[in-house]
Amino acid sequence: MHAALDAPIRTSASVLDRILATGHPTVIAFETPDCGPCQALRPILDELAREFHDRVLVVRVTDAREGWLAARHHLSFVPTLLFWRDGGEHARIKGSPGRAALRAHLEFLLHGEPAPEPAEGPRHTLLSRFGASVSRKPPAVPRALLRAGTRAAHP
Repeated sequence: MHAALDAPIRTSASVLDRILATGHPTVIAFETPDCGPCQALRPILDELAREFHDRVLVVRVTDAREGWLAARHHLSFVPTLLFWRDGGEHARIKGSPGRAALRAHLEFLLHGEPAPEPAEGPRHTLLSRFGASVSRKPPAVPRALLRAGTRAAHP
């Protein structure tokens, strides 16, 4: 049974490696929920997912703020689109450049030629986070460092 994916696959970063391991030509859109250019890009991705449904996977990763993901894929802006084939990145677009540029990059991903013109578009700077939020309280002093009858002073 063959499934036709005529809509973008919305996934988390934890599933992305399994999708990329398929070797299928894939465009990955890294985005965040509060990004205006990301919201403008969504209908274009929907349209291209329908047009290229039997040739390219269109994947939306909505948790691009995760620090390890941003570092691993060298993300500094959202949206960022990676064009992936045969285990590696073949092209990258920072921002939302429009249908024509995305279509040219998808054709390049599938056929390898001609190389598309470099493209960029409106985007937001990505503010990544690593781990839990930072506490404003002074750090706790381990009990072993406290002497009986004295109190630890915090700077």
